[in-house]
Amino acid sequence: MATGTRTFGLHETLIEPQVLQPPPTRHALLAFLLTLAAILHIGTAGWSDIHNGVEGRNAVAAVRIVQGETTELRSESPFASWLTTGSFKLFGVSATAARIPIALAMLGAIACTFLIGERLVDYWRGFIAGLIHLCSLGAFIWGRVVTPEPIFAALLGGAIFCLVCGFQRQQTRRAWFAGVWGFVVLGVLTKGTLGLLYPAAIIVILAALYRQARLRFRMLLHWHFLLPFGALLGSWVIWRHLHNSGAPPELLLFGDQGERADGVPLTSFLLDHLVWWFPAFLLILPSLSFASRKIFRPHEFEFADALPLAWLAAGFIPLLVFPGRQDYQSISVWSALALWTASAWDRAPRSLRLTGLGLVALAGSALAFSAATIRPLSVPPFAIADAGGIRAMLVMIGLAVVIAVVAAAYFAWRERESLAMTIAMLGMVPVGLTMAEGVARCGPSFSLAPVAQYLRPRLGEAGEVLYEGSSSAGSSLRFYLERDPLLVGDGPEASLNPDAALERMATPRPVFLIIQKDRVPFWQEQLTERFHLYHQVTTSGRHVVLSNAP
Repeated sequence: MATGTRTFGLHETLIEPQVLQPPPTRHALLAFLLTLAAILHIGTAGWSDIHNGVEGRNAVAAVRIVQGETTELRSESPFASWLTTGSFKLFGVSATAARIPIALAMLGAIACTFLIGERLVDYWRGFIAGLIHLCSLGAFIWGRVVTPEPIFAALLGGAIFCLVCGFQRQQTRRAWFAGVWGFVVLGVLTKGTLGLLYPAAIIVILAALYRQARLRFRMLLHWHFLLPFGALLGSWVIWRHLHNSGAPPELLLFGDQGERADGVPLTSFLLDHLVWWFPAFLLILPSLSFASRKIFRPHEFEFADALPLAWLAAGFIPLLVFPGRQDYQSISVWSALALWTASAWDRAPRSLRLTGLGLVALAGSALAFSAATIRPLSVPPFAIADAGGIRAMLVMIGLAVVIAVVAAAYFAWRERESLAMTIAMLGMVPVGLTMAEGVARCGPSFSLAPVAQYLRPRLGEAGEVLYEGSSSAGSSLRFYLERDPLLVGDGPEASLNPDAALERMATPRPVFLIIQKDRVPFWQEQLTERFHLYHQVTTSGRHVVLSNAP
């Protein structure tokens, strides 16, 4: 009688090998990546003021929630607003507090890029992809702007990581797929139904390509997942409808998709992304042009190759046909681009790697030369200002790129492609810090914070502020002034037309009118003709402040 024997299940003998503990190198690489991300994003969160436009609108929405004005839920991403509101309550209302949730979301997105690359190939692939994601030019700019996009990118990355783990691990598949639905719920609260349609499109593309994916992803449609998701989504829609009766119906499901009427033209959108994806795009451009079959491997097109491309297709192609597209809306595909770029770099021939590094060095040299000798190239965010020190900063950016590329070329020649890419990307770190400083120096061109600082002690209780322009163009004024300015103009948002604004200027209480510099001749003529007085009190960037005081 065998008393010491037991029955072994099939999953214990054939399906999965024993899981080994990850080596210390993996932990060190992940810790280094996250520390560098914290320095670049959390460390620079307070370097510049809140800007006009989408950042000001989102920051003002959170401020109004702090003040108890829940009507802002009608137009803003609720989950992003809640995170910003929590940051304001913890750290106080400031530009730094507004950007802390965005900085943490960028850390989360970069961590997901590392983990996805590790699951698909190995931890070195994840580290290289994470560095590309962190050190691309766009991440230094749009990764610091208060929008829902970085938060949605982190949530989408979490959903994709859970999806990959569920695809690879049979025993814990149900738990990982529950994680997918959890991130999707938060994604819907951040971007409306796009938070559901986006990952669904990725899954559909992968299922269409691989029979194994169709069989394993079937569990995602089990009622155990669909029923809680439907209950949570339905409860949210009902609550939001009851508490925001004046909200447009499409906002209840689709959320705030940005400035629909003022989308970036398609040509500008594509050209901008050549800048945002620098230097990754130039590094792999020669390989795409002359060794595309070696990069894509059409006869060995595996799941790990298809996932980043499916992600890019589901996230970037719709932006090409959406008329209200904005540059920052592509943030959610940057993780996929980083994963695919890391794969392409690993497969590229040595000569084409060196050619890609040469293109990056040429771009850096052109930037440094143009900044030192003639008018600087129109590189955001420096295209709108020629403030003191900007030329020197552009020269520093160009030289940092060239020095890093020269060092990377040595290791690329020695067939140390991972080390070469690491050095090339680390060379972008001083570029990121320099650009953050450049944005701060150009602050008056982006923000009305200096104007608000000037007006706050001079307004008193009865003073009024008039702003000629749209609410979006002057959104930072509301954030810093802690009161709503009256909008002057002829559009639907305007509270006053120019004649009514002149009547307000005739009152005895302090009234300040903020206008663009190109509108100075018009208002100078109107005020001089009416009051025989034109009093310009201060200027800031492209704005001029007028006063009714003699």
